[in-house]
Amino acid sequence: MRFLIVTQSFAGPNTQPWLVDDLANSLVARGHLVDVLVSQAKIPRPKGEMPGTVPGLRVFSVGVESPRVTSVEKLLGYIQTGISLHTAGFRWVKENPYDFCIFFSIGSFTWGFPRRVRTCGLTKKLVFFLWDFFPVHQLDIGRIRLTKFEWVMKAIEQWSFKSADVVALMSPANTRFFHRYFPKARNRIVEIPPWASAKMETPESKSLDSLQVLFGGQLAKGRGLDTLLAAAELLMVQSVDIEIVIAGDGPERKRLQEKAESRQLTNIKFMGSLPRDEYRQLALTCDVGVAITVEGVSPPTFPSKIVEYCRLQLPVLVCTEASSDAGEIVAENGAGLSISAGDPELLAAALMTLREKKQAGELEGMAEQAGSLYQSKFSVERVVESLEKL
Repeated sequence: MRFLIVTQSFAGPNTQPWLVDDLANSLVARGHLVDVLVSQAKIPRPKGEMPGTVPGLRVFSVGVESPRVTSVEKLLGYIQTGISLHTAGFRWVKENPYDFCIFFSIGSFTWGFPRRVRTCGLTKKLVFFLWDFFPVHQLDIGRIRLTKFEWVMKAIEQWSFKSADVVALMSPANTRFFHRYFPKARNRIVEIPPWASAKMETPESKSLDSLQVLFGGQLAKGRGLDTLLAAAELLMVQSVDIEIVIAGDGPERKRLQEKAESRQLTNIKFMGSLPRDEYRQLALTCDVGVAITVEGVSPPTFPSKIVEYCRLQLPVLVCTEASSDAGEIVAENGAGLSISAGDPELLAAALMTLREKKQAGELEGMAEQAGSLYQSKFSVERVVESLEKL
């Protein structure tokens, strides 16, 4: 089969491989032909077809070629990218009818391009992966403050995927919320959790003396890292031997580091953004992975770092909003613990429980269950199989 993937994120200059890369490579490995149309409006990369890709995979960029710094430059970058999608991008895809066109939330930033591909008959099926409920999630965490325009942004978002044959949601909680938030949507629904690439590394042997805890991801609003720092302070006051490693970068990094330094948190280490292979090697030296969000968010999230932790056979401490069922899925499968977001005391207590389990030799069983959960639900091969069944 021939697949078209429309995405803002794909490996290239100054970017790291991500879920979309894993999906494209896995589709090619199964013998499918894959075209990836990259519409990155923030990170510059050369326009046109990217050379040197594997046989069966073509990558074409219509995004910006120069850095965008100011708000006006960023806005113009989005507009420019939208125009390029419908001009150079459309010329690139129109000669190759597809079996599937796949695109991802936020759908509004695809500028109606997948919808055009479907209505023009260039694809037999249009599939929308909804990972982020826009704009309600951004409003809840304060990333967007234009509350009086919510209905406009919501209407545009629904229009972007209205012609999709299938909407893929991450979990049962996401499905329930989708029907409440978009009650007029008539798309077919399937549930496909986030995924990771298939290669499994062997965890390294670890000391029994301390607990090494990993947070890996973007340092931005809505990540719950202030709660993590508050929990670290409680642990340090109690002289509990737990070290927290934060691997990632983002707009909140400077503030968080300054906060940790002002409170003299010696049990937290900021590693910055790491290449994927280095990050995975770091993760193999840790005992537990933390997936944390903030309280008071109405749409349920499913942090993709949960999948990556399970892939690396790391027990997971899930600390998410009440609407999410991600922690329930992890806990029910014996792959970790689940607690509510926004409570530093509860988070510190859960970390101490995991340290006790490590000393009792019980973390190894959780690690094995995390690996099993990855294989059964979170591997990219499961996603490819789901698409093939469609």
